[in-house]
Amino acid sequence: MLFFLKKLVTFCIVPPGIVIILLIVTAFLIKKRWKILNIILALVLYSISIEPVKDMFIIPLEDAYKVPPVEAIKNYDAYVVLGGGINENAPDLNGEGQLSSESLPRVVDAYRLYKMERKPIILSGGRVYGEKPEAQIAKKFLISLGVNEKDIITEENSRDTYENALLVKEILEKKGLNRIILISSAFHMKRSVQLFKKHFSHILPYPTGYRASRSNYNVLSYMPNGENIAFVAYSIKEYMGIMYYTLKF
Repeated sequence: MLFFLKKLVTFCIVPPGIVIILLIVTAFLIKKRWKILNIILALVLYSISIEPVKDMFIIPLEDAYKVPPVEAIKNYDAYVVLGGGINENAPDLNGEGQLSSESLPRVVDAYRLYKMERKPIILSGGRVYGEKPEAQIAKKFLISLGVNEKDIITEENSRDTYENALLVKEILEKKGLNRIILISSAFHMKRSVQLFKKHFSHILPYPTGYRASRSNYNVLSYMPNGENIAFVAYSIKEYMGIMYYTLKF
């Protein structure tokens, strides 16, 4: 009981919980015509901040492709890892710069696959907001784990998934490679495959970094959490991207 009360107090104090409470409280203090708006805002904010609603948005994206069996990777030429952001100047064992929480699972799984079946690793990611290309930070990380530098190819000019596909194609064409294992976050994989299919005839999707736990919900699952809002937003962005490129192509 003490554990639950501690969690409840935390959810009530930390945003978005405190914002939801303030919207409901002020609904009783303001003019009638604004009451309904406050209550609607509180309900919407609460809904998108709980785990079941987050899962409703993200699971269809994550379930678009399953993690393939290890045996399947033998039939492909290279690992292509899509950038997911970096913390550019964060302190690290090897100097400055760390992979973000989205990039890390992608690069770690590339390393795990490389240890099972040695193939070239193409790291795709340029400068989006900062000064350092994402691919440079990822390369430094892989080398620190023991990956041979000769097996790492960096693509440092792309700024989004569309450019990832286009520029990786240019690199691999020169090397005569076409069969790729595409590594990205599970919720991002559907749009990634959609774009890479325009340039590659043989793609093995390798989703990673799952955000839906798929466990049974409990009372804590219905407590507001800001991270859930973030992943609802990411999911909506993915759906919009899929729709845009479906219409474009």
